[in-house]
Amino acid sequence: MSWTLDGPSWTAGRSRLALRRAPALVIALVAALLVAEGVTYGTVTGTTLYFAVLGLAVVTAWAGVSRGGRRLPAVLVALGVTLTCAGDVIWQVQTSLTGSGADVGIADVAYLGSYVALVTALALMARTRQADRDQRASGWIDALVVFVAALLVVWELSIAATVQDPTLGGLDRVVLSLYPALDAALIGLVVRLLATRRHGERASLAVAVACACWLFSDVVYLLDVDADDLGSLLDAGWLLGSVLLAVAAWPGTSRTSPASDLRHPVSGLARLAVCLGALLVPPTTELVIDLTGGEDASGAVFTAMVTLTVLVFVRAALLVRGEAAARALVRSRERFAAKLSAHSSDAVVVVARDGRLLSDPAPLSALLGVPPADVATTADAVALSGVDPAMATALFTRALEAGGRVVDAELPARHRGEDRWIGARLVDLSGDPDVGGVVVHVTDVTGRRRAEEALAHSVLHDGLTGLANRALFTDRVGQALRRTVRGGGSVAVLSLDLDGFKAVNDSLGHAAGDALLREVATRLRAAVRADDTVARLGGDEFAVLVEQAGDGDDEALLTAARVLEVLARPVALSGGPVTVSASVGVAVGRGDVAGASLIGDADLALYAAKLGGRARVQRFEPGMRAAALAARELEQELRGAGARGEFRLAYQPVIGLADRRVTGFEALLRWDSPRLGPVTPDRFVPVAEAAGLMDEIGAWVLREACATAAAWRHRHPGAGRFSMAVNVSATQLTSPDLVGSIAAALAESGLPAGALVLEVTETALVGDPERAAACLAALRALGVRLALDDFGTGYSSLAHLRQFTVDVLKIDRSFVSAMAEGEPLPAIVRGTIDLGRTLGLEVLAEGVEHEHQARLLAEGRCDSAQGYLFARPLEACDAEALLLEEAAARGAMPAIVPLRSAPRALTRPA
Repeated sequence: MSWTLDGPSWTAGRSRLALRRAPALVIALVAALLVAEGVTYGTVTGTTLYFAVLGLAVVTAWAGVSRGGRRLPAVLVALGVTLTCAGDVIWQVQTSLTGSGADVGIADVAYLGSYVALVTALALMARTRQADRDQRASGWIDALVVFVAALLVVWELSIAATVQDPTLGGLDRVVLSLYPALDAALIGLVVRLLATRRHGERASLAVAVACACWLFSDVVYLLDVDADDLGSLLDAGWLLGSVLLAVAAWPGTSRTSPASDLRHPVSGLARLAVCLGALLVPPTTELVIDLTGGEDASGAVFTAMVTLTVLVFVRAALLVRGEAAARALVRSRERFAAKLSAHSSDAVVVVARDGRLLSDPAPLSALLGVPPADVATTADAVALSGVDPAMATALFTRALEAGGRVVDAELPARHRGEDRWIGARLVDLSGDPDVGGVVVHVTDVTGRRRAEEALAHSVLHDGLTGLANRALFTDRVGQALRRTVRGGGSVAVLSLDLDGFKAVNDSLGHAAGDALLREVATRLRAAVRADDTVARLGGDEFAVLVEQAGDGDDEALLTAARVLEVLARPVALSGGPVTVSASVGVAVGRGDVAGASLIGDADLALYAAKLGGRARVQRFEPGMRAAALAARELEQELRGAGARGEFRLAYQPVIGLADRRVTGFEALLRWDSPRLGPVTPDRFVPVAEAAGLMDEIGAWVLREACATAAAWRHRHPGAGRFSMAVNVSATQLTSPDLVGSIAAALAESGLPAGALVLEVTETALVGDPERAAACLAALRALGVRLALDDFGTGYSSLAHLRQFTVDVLKIDRSFVSAMAEGEPLPAIVRGTIDLGRTLGLEVLAEGVEHEHQARLLAEGRCDSAQGYLFARPLEACDAEALLLEEAAARGAMPAIVPLRSAPRALTRPA
């Protein structure tokens, strides 16, 4: 059992559980004491037990106040119990000293004070139970009605006799009359509290029972009943009331969820019954007086009757006003729903099970764009919407058979000469008395379906040329190969790319390159049959699917010849006519070949065609797979190369263009294979990435580069705070071990994190941008710097600068190599430098090989550069010798001639 008095909820726990059970334990102990007190009533033992129970009630009440945060209602309840105990103690002392207790004395001050405290506590507890003003007023009227009815009863039972008793003084009459009157006030407040109590709250019930116990004892006492007969029962009433009030002061837990902390008042019908029932109290009282021959009380009865009538009338007026407000709210909501429906793109109608339209056809007519009079029946609506009647009937039948489950579908329609899609959602609510039919929700989903079709087309087609993309082309090749299993024939794949396309892009710009690609796509469509598939696989790579009747390659070779012929004609572009050619690889297969494998064979043939010269066709030969075998051989040699010590690092200096001093190095991986000889990174890095070896190799590069840089910085502090750059591949970015490897390398070497620069390319970021961004954020958290390599050659450089936070922009060597002597700085290079400065980034140019390139970059305010003009990639000892020279140039130490020949000296300004 839980008790609450607006106190906080207690969490579960063994000690708190014991505290929560304390009121129940007190009640059990009190019950035992009450029985013992009743048995020993009139003796010293009985009196002792009486005061023991009162003392226990006082302690329990104040303990509850302490546990409940000392809320004011609980404090007042505890104060009321304490004053009651104090009054009994004073009464007992008076009785012991005088031999008999006076009718009215100091004890009555404590008794009446306890009533005042309890009345105030109940008023506070019931004060904020309803937020609405009319509801609060109705609650207080209920309390007044009960108070007047109860006051009339106690008036006839005791107060009238007390007031008319000639043996009592004026003060005695007032004091003795206040007890039942205050009991009636407590009963009224309890009714107010019960009418608005929280669901599951027990304190209100405890207070109600306590007040009833006190009212019983007070009335019986004032009736001057023989104490020998009911003395123990009177004591039990006062004691039990005090104990229940003490228990009500304890906080408790609610067994409801937090959402149920809302008030759950007694229903209006029950509260109205209380008010109307109170009207029966005056005539009932008058009837009892007549039957028992009591004294005439018509004045009191009439006064109570008038008062109750006025209160009940006001209560009924508030009910009427509340009902009118509720009706107005309902009508407002109906108008609100109607306006929403009128301006909605959807329509909701109710249809009888036999197909009759039961609701207003206006929403449906607005959706169809026809007058409401034309939508008289469901059949009319189906006909006007253009939906196939058979499909509509089948959907309606499904809804009837679904047993109240929702059925939905999207139906094609042709409305006013236009193809449309109608979405329908049906649920059979014919058993619901508020609906009585099938609810049909109709939506015009034409726009969404067209958007989905456009999206599907964009996913499977190239956005620039409208041709099939790689995914769609691969799927169609697979389907064509499966058809050869059933119908015979063969499938040919032509893989081709344009010769000289890069020169067109570099000389005329990307807009001209895009125009060229669109023209090539148009010519390829014209050169093939209607059933053949033309695709753009990426860049200037195209493919053609040719289905042949026989097993040879005659049709494929004829198609390839037509392709070369149509592409040989000049293409008119904005910058002038250009002529491009194409290299074509042809592979033929049947159903026993996978689609991807056949496309791969065509790519191998294309590679062989490009090696043999331009504008030629090459048929796939099995020997072309030797290149693939060579790649596998390279992979085998790569495995264990690090453990065998075959890797080394070369270091290319990074030069500040302002003073031509060394600002850092880029660590470049080199592999000297005992079996294959020196292997360039462009050969073995892709193989290592495909084989999953790049994480291990990259970790070694990081450790070696960090250890070397830390050693140089320690030995040559005069060389300045230079940085060490390390390239991070695409596979490393996706590895969960990358951050840990970098942190370990920095910790082992002692290199400051800010001295390490990690270079990533744009192409390494576009595969999984979200994951790449998370990885870069983790790297920046370590304190390392990030550089975007080959800037401008990726897919969406500006978008990446917005998405990925970097510190350095590296201008690709292809832009630097285009800087001719005597010409100004190219606009794309100048724009990149300005962009970097605007974003607060360092700008570094790659591939600087001529002095005029360095001069133009310096004039354009490029920060630093690297390239053969300054130094080729150096071995570790040569790079350290360069640092010695740098330290000497800075004046930090005298120049030291290295033991071995130093590399080419850095070019410094005159």
